[in-house]
Amino acid sequence: MRSSVGRSFTQEELEFFERMWAASQANVTNFRSVDTQVLDAPEMGSLRATVADHVNQFGWTVISAHPKHSFYITQSWLNFTQPGQSHFRHMHTNSLISGSLYIYVKKEVDSICFYRNSPAQILVGDDQSNPYNTPIHRVSVDVGDLVLFPSSLLHDVEPTSGGHIRVSLAFNAFIKGELGSEERLNRLVV
Repeated sequence: MRSSVGRSFTQEELEFFERMWAASQANVTNFRSVDTQVLDAPEMGSLRATVADHVNQFGWTVISAHPKHSFYITQSWLNFTQPGQSHFRHMHTNSLISGSLYIYVKKEVDSICFYRNSPAQILVGDDQSNPYNTPIHRVSVDVGDLVLFPSSLLHDVEPTSGGHIRVSLAFNAFIKGELGSEERLNRLVV
């Protein structure tokens, strides 16, 4: 699901992102913030509320969770990808919903790639590709875009071009409440 935060980033938020970049650490193929709870920072209060609202909407509409369930952000961090760097193909364990908020990107060159987790069992025809029948789907992103997806979905960022440092805020979320039922022998309280 792609949506937008619907506003520009504040000066306070932009200064926070700059401080996180100055204190970043090397990741496998790019850099990430040392802080893995960035949305808990006081400067991020408004963004955290917006992201949390979008996460709940994704849970209720895409996953079709009952409205009695709520979702909460478990971790959040910033990714910094310099020209020519990438972000390796991965999924997010111990999470139900993951997402990225794009802080600084260039729509003409930046995207996130999603991969089908298993090959198609039967290929009926591939004359009209769409996001549901292709093995890879690229989503172009712009500043302020928020992309949410099931945490188990493989994704990556191809080597960047454009001469800029790509900045995104990534996060994981989980569900809370009572799942299943006693009658079905699958009750779980989280």
